[in-house]
Amino acid sequence: MAFQGARKFKDLGRDGYLRISSHGMIASNRTAALVGLNGTIDWACLPNFDSPPVFDSILDKNRGGYFSIHPHDTDNLEVIQSYKELTNVLLTEFIRDGRIILRLTDFIPTSDYSTISFPEIHRLVETMSDDVEVDVGFRATIDYGRRKPIIEQRKNGFIFRYRNTKVGIVSEIPLARDSDHVSGSQKIPRRTSRWIVALYGMSHLDSISDYKSYQRLEDTIDYWQKWSNSTTYRGLYNNDVNRSALTLKGLFFEPTGLMVAAPTTSLPECIGGERNWDYRFAWIRDTAYVIESLSLIGYTREATKFLYDMMEKIEHDGRIRTIYQINQDASLEEMELDYEGYMGSRPVRIGNKAADQLQIDQMGSIINAICALSDAGGVINSYLWNFVGDTLEKLSHLWRSPDSSIWEFRNEPRHYVYSKVVSWAAFNNAIEMGKFQGLSGPYRRWRAVADEIKEDILANGFNEDINSFSQYYGSTETDASLLRMPLLGFLPPDDPRIIGTVSRIEHDLRVTDHLFRRYRLDDGLRGEDNAFLLLSFWYVDVLIQMGRIDEAKLIFESILDRGNHVGLFSEEIDFRTGDQLGNFPQAITHLGVISVAVHLNNAFKERQNSIKRRQYQK
Repeated sequence: MAFQGARKFKDLGRDGYLRISSHGMIASNRTAALVGLNGTIDWACLPNFDSPPVFDSILDKNRGGYFSIHPHDTDNLEVIQSYKELTNVLLTEFIRDGRIILRLTDFIPTSDYSTISFPEIHRLVETMSDDVEVDVGFRATIDYGRRKPIIEQRKNGFIFRYRNTKVGIVSEIPLARDSDHVSGSQKIPRRTSRWIVALYGMSHLDSISDYKSYQRLEDTIDYWQKWSNSTTYRGLYNNDVNRSALTLKGLFFEPTGLMVAAPTTSLPECIGGERNWDYRFAWIRDTAYVIESLSLIGYTREATKFLYDMMEKIEHDGRIRTIYQINQDASLEEMELDYEGYMGSRPVRIGNKAADQLQIDQMGSIINAICALSDAGGVINSYLWNFVGDTLEKLSHLWRSPDSSIWEFRNEPRHYVYSKVVSWAAFNNAIEMGKFQGLSGPYRRWRAVADEIKEDILANGFNEDINSFSQYYGSTETDASLLRMPLLGFLPPDDPRIIGTVSRIEHDLRVTDHLFRRYRLDDGLRGEDNAFLLLSFWYVDVLIQMGRIDEAKLIFESILDRGNHVGLFSEEIDFRTGDQLGNFPQAITHLGVISVAVHLNNAFKERQNSIKRRQYQK
């Protein structure tokens, strides 16, 4: 019997690292972990997304922590991974001679109550057709490897401890200490199971039965399936939409309602380069994408809560920032760790310096997010409307300033066209929303500012020599972010300047198979900038607007094929190898999957209805 998508165990790693795409994600409403096809958890932060990781060997194969389970004999072994239907519960199955011999079921307990914390990872080990000798390895990291833990043996397991930080393991497979880790091996009879649980913050280790793993598993499956079944979407690419929605839900930190851009830090955008960033924070510009995408598939409650929680964060800080901590415990200060980095990609960073940059599109983005909520039928109260007025007042002066762009360039600020376009959209959308909602506002003044911004962009942002809008005023280069100009309504998709801009982006920035680089500007960073996946989804959306829906469908499906074996996407794709790169899984890429799937579905329905109308008229 052949298993579709099975991978050879011996081919999973390279230079001691799994491919980024060779992972599934398990998640709760507080944190997430990456589980490799080889049965190793090589990334997990406990108890929260932004806590120091307890397993981090994906960033340093020699010094990092890990939690591995796999058959002792790996000769002629194959592996497949899948999710239990409509959940974030992950199954990893080891195959020999066409038969499943061992199955791992991995999950983080999840509850409807955001105040309940389960800082635990439960792993069910099941033998199937044969007796299997199973190996277990466990090493926990404390404070990003800066502290050497004491390993204490207890009656029911082991605790890795440094002062008040404790990481424990309780196992039905006998374990023993071996230098800086614990390990064990046991021959498990066929059709038999064993539980192993990793725990954070526990002073005492109880009997394995006290952790009620079967009950936690049932509750977690029920949680995810109930949430998944509440979607209103029943259209094209339904499975892809569901998986992306589950991934996004798994990236929410429910106690504050904010969503991390990804659960990882410093997975490189270029192997061996320095484009390695910490994404365990909430980006203000993602707010509009989150609200639009979740609302499109019926999760208006989540969209509304997300916006109001983000607004509370803004109110607390007293200003709109580019990036926010998901809670008050973490620092945004950027630091470098003494890790070798994924496949030698250094530096390894925690924190993010971009939090201090001026990125003007962030102000427009939060306004556009509020407008997106209005379009979705969400509640726009007087508090939000007052915020819109205050923000537009600041933006009416700030839009003239140079900034660091959507791409967070770390060189000198410039007058980036995209930042100006988003500012225009903020005024334009606020006027339309306010009138639709029956709210009073200084609409004439806002329209005057919007017109002034538009005139400025048309006068200074379009370069006739390249027949395209430029990256920044005076530049002879374009920028892939300008694909959003027709999507934001700045000009119609059939305007010659938009057609010219899309053509220039295709010529200058499309590299292969509808994969795009963001820009050609030297950004001062070492390593090549690879394909930014969200751009491909923006491109497909533009084609839909242009009426080229059959072409859009083919391209969209080719990009979906870039997802990994369980439908997860990182931020970028290596142009040369096709490997996924960057932090993983990446929220904004999955937002693109949902948005384009719904837009394509609507376009095909509209075309079908149009055909029916013409037939009826005949």
